[in-house]
Amino acid sequence: MEEVELVIARLFASRGYHSTSMRDIARELGMNQSSLYYYVDSKEDILFKIMNDAMDKALGTLEKICISKIPPERKLKEVLGFYTRYYAGDQERETLLVNEIKSLGEDYRSVLIEKQRRYVHLIRSILEDLAKTGRMKQIHPTVATFAFFGMVHYTIKWYRRDGSIGIDGLAESFVEIFTGGILAEDSLKSKKGPGKKNRKEKPDD
Repeated sequence: MEEVELVIARLFASRGYHSTSMRDIARELGMNQSSLYYYVDSKEDILFKIMNDAMDKALGTLEKICISKIPPERKLKEVLGFYTRYYAGDQERETLLVNEIKSLGEDYRSVLIEKQRRYVHLIRSILEDLAKTGRMKQIHPTVATFAFFGMVHYTIKWYRRDGSIGIDGLAESFVEIFTGGILAEDSLKSKKGPGKKNRKEKPDD
């Protein structure tokens, strides 16, 4: 079923949900249309399943990171790195989550919107912890949260997985840009860790 979902996600992302018919999907999968209904009940059902499965998998990992005992700076880096790798590395599903949620009926849409709220809550809660302990610049956690989502979600417009920037390199760059922009100076210094001391000026002769 995973392979079927990947094929359908690719079709929806490239052609658009409304421009893709069940006949198109069956043809792409190399089966007749009646056989397709063995796997899916309707086009809307498969769109919801693709999006819901993607959100559930990511939420599971994000929640594990957030309830761990690691420091909030490390939680933030791990959450940001994972989120970037997961969604920029699966651009078809990301395209659907950004562009096609409005194509779902109200019941399906409300399920996904609630999960979106959970994403927001998880990242904002880490930022609020950092703000409360003075380890974050004077930036509202909600503003910082949506700034990060915007940065990652916009990759569907420009990022190419077969380009010169690998997914790990992209994640590392995003983490560096984002944490460098919001963390207080002391927290940024603590990120360097052992063996990453600032270079001292050469003494005068």
